[in-house]
Amino acid sequence: ATMSYFDDLTNLICKFPHVAAEGRFVFVPGPNDPGITGVLPRAPIPKYFTSSLRSKVRHAIFASNPCRMRFFSKEIVFFRDDLVGKMRRHCLLEPREEEEERFEEDGEGNTSGQRQLSRHAIKTVLDQGHLSPLPLSASPIYWQHDHALRLYPFPDALVVGDRVDQYYENYEECDAINPGPFSNGFNFVVYRPIGEVQEYQTKSDVEFSQIE
Repeated sequence: ATMSYFDDLTNLICKFPHVAAEGRFVFVPGPNDPGITGVLPRAPIPKYFTSSLRSKVRHAIFASNPCRMRFFSKEIVFFRDDLVGKMRRHCLLEPREEEEERFEEDGEGNTSGQRQLSRHAIKTVLDQGHLSPLPLSASPIYWQHDHALRLYPFPDALVVGDRVDQYYENYEECDAINPGPFSNGFNFVVYRPIGEVQEYQTKSDVEFSQIE
Protein backbone atom coordinates (compact mmCIF):
# COMPACT_ATOMS: atom_id res chain seq x y z
CA ALA A 1 0.00 0.00 0.00
CA THR A 2 2.83 2.41 0.80
CA MET A 3 4.33 2.01 -2.66
CA SER A 4 0.99 2.74 -4.31
CA TYR A 5 0.67 5.93 -2.25
CA PHE A 6 4.08 7.11 -3.39
CA ASP A 7 3.16 6.20 -6.99
CA ASP A 8 -0.01 8.28 -6.69
CA LEU A 9 1.99 11.21 -5.31
CA THR A 10 4.52 10.87 -8.13
CA ASN A 11 1.77 10.95 -10.75
CA LEU A 12 0.21 14.01 -9.11
CA ILE A 13 3.50 15.92 -9.05
CA CYS A 14 4.30 14.96 -12.64
CA LYS A 15 1.08 16.62 -13.81
CA PHE A 16 2.96 19.87 -13.20
CA PRO A 17 6.24 19.52 -15.16
CA HIS A 18 7.80 22.72 -13.84
CA VAL A 19 7.12 21.70 -10.23
CA ALA A 20 8.50 18.21 -10.87
CA ALA A 21 11.66 19.65 -12.43
CA GLU A 22 12.36 22.58 -10.11
CA GLY A 23 10.40 22.00 -6.89
CA ARG A 24 12.15 20.87 -3.71
CA PHE A 25 10.48 18.06 -1.78
CA VAL A 26 11.83 16.84 1.56
CA PHE A 27 10.33 13.68 3.05
CA VAL A 28 10.85 13.10 6.78
CA PRO A 29 9.79 9.64 8.01
CA GLY A 30 7.18 9.47 10.75
CA PRO A 31 6.33 6.83 13.37
CA ASN A 32 4.06 4.89 10.98
CA ASP A 33 6.27 4.96 7.88
CA PRO A 34 8.11 1.83 6.68
CA GLY A 35 11.53 1.09 8.10
CA ILE A 36 12.92 0.43 11.55
CA THR A 37 10.44 2.09 13.89
CA GLY A 38 10.46 2.89 17.58
CA VAL A 39 14.10 4.02 17.80
CA LEU A 40 15.43 7.55 17.28
CA PRO A 41 16.86 8.99 15.14
CA ARG A 42 15.12 7.29 12.22
CA ALA A 43 16.78 6.54 8.91
CA PRO A 44 15.22 7.77 5.64
CA ILE A 45 12.35 5.84 4.07
CA PRO A 46 13.87 2.82 2.22
CA LYS A 47 14.49 3.26 -1.51
CA TYR A 48 12.36 0.19 -2.20
CA PHE A 49 9.24 2.27 -1.53
CA THR A 50 10.39 5.50 -3.18
CA SER A 51 12.23 4.44 -6.35
CA SER A 52 9.49 5.72 -8.66
CA LEU A 53 9.37 9.16 -7.06
CA ARG A 54 13.17 9.43 -6.95
CA SER A 55 13.42 8.70 -10.66
CA LYS A 56 10.76 11.19 -11.80
CA VAL A 57 11.05 14.06 -9.32
CA ARG A 58 14.44 15.64 -9.68
CA HIS A 59 14.80 17.32 -6.29
CA ALA A 60 13.19 14.75 -3.99
CA ILE A 61 15.18 14.46 -0.77
CA PHE A 62 14.53 11.64 1.68
CA ALA A 63 15.89 12.79 5.01
CA SER A 64 16.28 11.25 8.43
CA ASN A 65 14.06 12.01 11.40
CA PRO A 66 14.98 14.47 12.79
CA CYS A 67 16.65 16.48 10.05
CA ARG A 68 18.15 19.95 9.88
CA MET A 69 18.04 22.57 7.15
CA ARG A 70 19.70 25.93 6.78
CA PHE A 71 18.11 28.91 5.08
CA PHE A 72 20.93 31.46 4.80
CA SER A 73 21.77 32.05 8.48
CA LYS A 74 18.60 30.39 9.83
CA GLU A 75 18.68 26.83 11.17
CA ILE A 76 15.45 24.82 11.05
CA VAL A 77 14.93 21.45 12.74
CA PHE A 78 12.21 19.07 11.52
CA PHE A 79 11.00 16.31 13.82
CA ARG A 80 8.05 13.95 13.42
CA ASP A 81 6.78 12.24 16.55
CA ASP A 82 3.84 11.98 18.93
CA LEU A 83 5.55 14.53 21.16
CA VAL A 84 2.61 15.83 23.22
CA GLY A 85 1.15 12.32 23.62
CA LYS A 86 4.44 10.93 24.95
CA MET A 87 4.85 13.84 27.32
CA ARG A 88 1.34 13.34 28.69
CA ARG A 89 1.91 9.62 29.28
CA HIS A 90 5.13 10.23 31.21
CA CYS A 91 4.33 13.53 32.93
CA LEU A 92 4.69 13.48 36.72
CA LEU A 93 3.51 17.05 37.41
CA GLU A 94 0.86 19.03 35.56
CA PRO A 95 2.04 22.23 33.78
CA ARG A 96 2.00 25.27 36.05
CA GLU A 97 0.45 28.53 34.91
CA GLU A 98 3.52 30.60 35.81
CA GLU A 99 5.53 28.65 33.24
CA GLU A 100 3.48 30.29 30.52
CA GLU A 101 5.00 33.71 31.10
CA ARG A 102 8.06 33.13 28.92
CA PHE A 103 5.93 32.46 25.86
CA GLU A 104 4.77 35.22 23.55
CA GLU A 105 1.01 35.68 23.77
CA ASP A 106 -1.05 34.85 20.71
CA GLY A 107 -3.52 37.67 21.32
CA GLU A 108 -6.17 35.34 22.67
CA GLY A 109 -4.73 34.64 26.12
CA ASN A 110 -5.43 30.96 25.65
CA THR A 111 -3.34 29.01 28.17
CA SER A 112 -5.56 26.04 28.96
CA GLY A 113 -6.31 22.62 27.58
CA GLN A 114 -4.48 21.46 24.49
CA ARG A 115 -2.63 24.75 24.10
CA GLN A 116 -1.15 24.47 27.57
CA LEU A 117 -0.04 20.88 26.97
CA SER A 118 1.62 21.88 23.70
CA ARG A 119 3.45 24.72 25.40
CA HIS A 120 4.61 22.45 28.18
CA ALA A 121 5.95 19.87 25.69
CA ILE A 122 7.84 22.51 23.70
CA LYS A 123 9.26 24.10 26.85
CA THR A 124 10.44 20.68 28.05
CA VAL A 125 12.36 19.69 24.91
CA LEU A 126 13.93 23.15 24.52
CA ASP A 127 14.90 23.50 28.18
CA GLN A 128 16.38 20.00 28.13
CA GLY A 129 18.13 20.72 24.83
CA HIS A 130 17.01 17.35 23.47
CA LEU A 131 14.16 16.14 21.27
CA SER A 132 13.56 13.03 23.36
CA PRO A 133 14.01 13.84 27.09
CA LEU A 134 12.29 10.60 28.12
CA PRO A 135 13.40 7.29 29.66
CA LEU A 136 14.93 4.84 27.19
CA SER A 137 12.11 2.43 27.95
CA ALA A 138 9.68 5.00 26.53
CA SER A 139 11.82 6.33 23.69
CA PRO A 140 14.84 4.19 22.69
CA ILE A 141 17.81 6.02 21.12
CA TYR A 142 20.77 4.98 18.98
CA TRP A 143 23.51 6.28 21.25
CA GLN A 144 26.03 6.72 18.44
CA HIS A 145 23.59 9.14 16.78
CA ASP A 146 22.28 10.86 19.92
CA HIS A 147 23.87 14.14 18.78
CA ALA A 148 21.23 14.38 16.02
CA LEU A 149 18.57 14.88 18.71
CA ARG A 150 20.29 17.72 20.55
CA LEU A 151 18.84 21.22 20.50
CA TYR A 152 21.70 23.26 21.94
CA PRO A 153 22.19 25.95 20.92
CA PHE A 154 18.53 26.58 20.07
CA PRO A 155 17.65 26.46 16.37
CA ASP A 156 15.78 29.38 14.84
CA ALA A 157 12.77 27.13 14.27
CA LEU A 158 11.56 23.72 15.40
CA VAL A 159 8.90 22.15 13.18
CA VAL A 160 7.19 19.25 14.95
CA GLY A 161 5.00 16.89 12.95
CA ASP A 162 2.76 16.07 15.91
CA ARG A 163 -0.64 14.38 15.98
CA VAL A 164 -2.36 17.17 17.89
CA ASP A 165 -3.98 20.28 16.40
CA GLN A 166 -1.92 23.06 14.85
CA TYR A 167 0.00 25.36 17.15
CA TYR A 168 2.68 28.01 17.06
CA GLU A 169 4.80 29.12 19.99
CA ASN A 170 7.81 31.38 20.32
CA TYR A 171 10.01 30.37 23.22
CA GLU A 172 13.33 32.11 23.86
CA GLU A 173 13.37 33.37 20.23
CA CYS A 174 12.84 29.85 18.84
CA ASP A 175 9.76 29.37 16.63
CA ALA A 176 8.02 26.10 17.51
CA ILE A 177 5.47 25.07 14.88
CA ASN A 178 3.17 22.11 14.47
CA PRO A 179 1.36 21.93 11.11
CA GLY A 180 -1.03 19.32 12.50
CA PRO A 181 -2.17 16.14 10.72
CA PHE A 182 -2.77 16.91 7.04
CA SER A 183 -5.40 14.15 6.91
CA ASN A 184 -7.46 16.03 9.50
CA GLY A 185 -8.89 18.98 7.58
CA PHE A 186 -6.07 19.25 5.00
CA ASN A 187 -4.21 21.77 7.14
CA PHE A 188 -0.70 22.99 6.42
CA VAL A 189 1.66 25.80 7.41
CA VAL A 190 3.57 28.33 5.33
CA TYR A 191 6.75 29.31 7.16
CA ARG A 192 8.99 32.15 6.01
CA PRO A 193 12.21 32.19 8.05
CA ILE A 194 12.79 35.81 7.05
CA GLY A 195 9.42 37.51 6.78
CA GLU A 196 10.24 41.01 8.02
CA VAL A 197 13.50 42.93 8.36
CA GLN A 198 13.80 45.68 10.98
CA GLU A 199 17.18 47.37 11.05
CA TYR A 200 19.54 44.70 12.44
CA GLN A 201 16.83 42.17 13.28
CA THR A 202 14.82 39.77 11.15
CA LYS A 203 11.42 38.36 12.09
CA SER A 204 9.89 35.15 10.81
CA ASP A 205 6.39 34.77 9.41
CA VAL A 206 4.02 31.86 10.11
CA GLU A 207 0.78 31.39 8.21
CA PHE A 208 -1.73 28.62 8.91
CA SER A 209 -3.67 27.53 5.83
CA GLN A 210 -6.20 24.96 4.78
CA ILE A 211 -7.19 23.37 1.46
CA GLU A 212 -10.86 24.04 0.89
